[in-house]
Amino acid sequence: MDDSRRGAQGVVRLLSLVSRRASIFAILIVGTIGTAAQTTDQTPPSAPIGLTATASSCGQVDLSWSASTDTGGSGLKAYVIQRSDWIKTSIGAARTTFSDTNYVKSSSTLTYTVIAQDNAGNKSAASNSVTVTTPPCPTSIGERVVDEASIEPLGKSATAYGSLTALIYAKQNLSSTLDTWLYLSDSATGQNSKFMLHTSPGYRQIESDYVLTSGTELWTLSYLPDGGNVLVSQYRLDGSPIPTSATLVSTQPLGDSQSHAKALIRLKSGGLVAAWNQEGWGYFESDNSVHMGFAYRSPSGAWSVQFPIVIAPSAVGNATNSQTAMVQHPGDGSIWAFSKRDSFEEMIAVHFTEASGNLVLDWTKNDYISSAADGSNGPQSEFPFLNAVADPTRNAILLSYQTNQYRMVFIDPLYFDMNGIFLKDATATVAQISADGSKAFIPFPTYLERGVQFAMSVLADGTIWLTYQPINGQTLTWNEVYSSQYSGNNWSTPSLVSFNYNNYNQPSGLRDPGYIIGNADQAQVAFLAPDQKVHTFALTNLGPAPPDTTPPAASITSPAIGATVSGTLSVLATASDNVGITGVQLLVDGTAVGSGSAPPYNFSWNTTTLANGIHALQIRAYDAAGNTGLSQLVSVNVSNQTSSSPSNLSVAILNPANGSSVPRNQKVTVSATATDTIAVTKVEFYINNSLLGASTTAPYAYPWKVPAKRGQYKIQAKAYDAAGKSAAQAITVTAQ
Repeated sequence: MDDSRRGAQGVVRLLSLVSRRASIFAILIVGTIGTAAQTTDQTPPSAPIGLTATASSCGQVDLSWSASTDTGGSGLKAYVIQRSDWIKTSIGAARTTFSDTNYVKSSSTLTYTVIAQDNAGNKSAASNSVTVTTPPCPTSIGERVVDEASIEPLGKSATAYGSLTALIYAKQNLSSTLDTWLYLSDSATGQNSKFMLHTSPGYRQIESDYVLTSGTELWTLSYLPDGGNVLVSQYRLDGSPIPTSATLVSTQPLGDSQSHAKALIRLKSGGLVAAWNQEGWGYFESDNSVHMGFAYRSPSGAWSVQFPIVIAPSAVGNATNSQTAMVQHPGDGSIWAFSKRDSFEEMIAVHFTEASGNLVLDWTKNDYISSAADGSNGPQSEFPFLNAVADPTRNAILLSYQTNQYRMVFIDPLYFDMNGIFLKDATATVAQISADGSKAFIPFPTYLERGVQFAMSVLADGTIWLTYQPINGQTLTWNEVYSSQYSGNNWSTPSLVSFNYNNYNQPSGLRDPGYIIGNADQAQVAFLAPDQKVHTFALTNLGPAPPDTTPPAASITSPAIGATVSGTLSVLATASDNVGITGVQLLVDGTAVGSGSAPPYNFSWNTTTLANGIHALQIRAYDAAGNTGLSQLVSVNVSNQTSSSPSNLSVAILNPANGSSVPRNQKVTVSATATDTIAVTKVEFYINNSLLGASTTAPYAYPWKVPAKRGQYKIQAKAYDAAGKSAAQAITVTAQ
């Protein structure tokens, strides 16, 4: 077996591990909906033609082809992009372009073909094949190659003691399991070493966090890949002048089968604190409370455990997975833990004091940071990553996370059917927390991928560095890594660090540990690059980002082309850019009639100011570099004399079927049709009278994570038209 095929199969195995850890996969239950033509269609679509491929970077290949046709009657459903290294991706048939960053390796030759598939499952012959060679990635002055690796570096951040820095990563062995390796670098001597920390037994321990307590002692916090059995391990580092091997000295098991390791810190006294949460799909407390665990190792070596610390939620959510960060306050030495639960719009804070060789719980607050109290600085509701660093220059804790200022970038029509492409990003903020609990915020204005681990460093002079992955709204990719620094009360222009190597055909929001690893007090990060090697980057040696010459993309999602409109209606639009949108205008017959600076871009248009007849709508979007993008023209028929006629709006739920059963703890797509004589502006979906979400374009659908509790659930779809009228339908399903 050649290396590329072995590597591809290894990636598949690794992805399985990562996906279970991330809990990003679910089973989609799709109702059988279709016409007799769909069920009897046995005619395959025509083969795509004119396939071209261009390597736009060391980790990205851009593809385009001409659309297939389907004469069997069921209609085109998907295009399947096939690659010579056994990796394939499926996308909705509306797209005939695709930017591939799905484990694309640098300096490699790849051959592509594309096939079409219809709704009856018939597949076309393959397109013409094209071969492309990716270039090597550019390098920076402060870049260093660490070692080959199978997945991203492990943990929340690199750890340092004096001039010695440690970084943990994993390599695949001949048994197709993962060995855990340690990389050490001494900035004082310029020496470095790398060696195996432990081999994989019948399972792979995941190092969630780790600390150096001296130049010869390393502590790690780990758990099993499917969750549970938290373990603190103590290693002696051997060798001089830089360690070249490690010896396991002791282990301390913590928690139980539902425990997930979260954070490990070294205290100024020499003590240690480890934190974990009870969580996982299928794990729920009946009162929706959080059960956290904390273990304290005193400077004398005695362990004490506080578990469970039960924190009642101030709001209702539907998942228990969480992110947790922990840090000692530089002002008074208190210990703070911050936890953010998936689907809860609140940040938990837990406060301890170290006293008499023990850890004393002072207080907990379930909504220490929230949108209700902190406005735009409230946390992103799904799963933002947390970084917490002690900052002596400000005498404060700095806590960075993604905020609830999010936007939907793209959801593929095949989401949770043939792919998992769900792209959503959010801005970030840095909370500056004083010892008395008061807060100030340093907003980070650039959008970053909503849930992937990003890095924060705070230097001795107070400079803050954030390193992150933004979503490119043009190519629908997020493998570029950027960095920006905060000093003098301003954020610098983001600089491109390099490209990350991972699978971007998955829902965004992948979980820690891994992706981008930062150094808490050094302007340095590490991640897996497209050469399948871990690299470290000195951020102070980065150059400025290349000039932005890419115009924004814009489109009108409602009303539809050719719609008859009357009265005052909402014009719904989307706009995206490779860096960021600064403004959007609605044009009617070439004249601006409305503007907006932040999504959602919804404009109220009074059609009664115009004569009846055909009028042209268009969106104009701007970015910070002055680039302008125009949407396609949407022609509509203004007919105000019919505005008083009865509404013909109707809505019907297609999936799931009324009275059917849905599986607990799985994702189900709720879909509906809505028709009217005028434009349908949106369809809202409700579960037990609580808003699940809204869809503004047909096909109207929204994913629903079925709760773990058995019983009946009411599903309602409510449609609205351009005249402000509504219609609704409700059904009942049983979760079992």
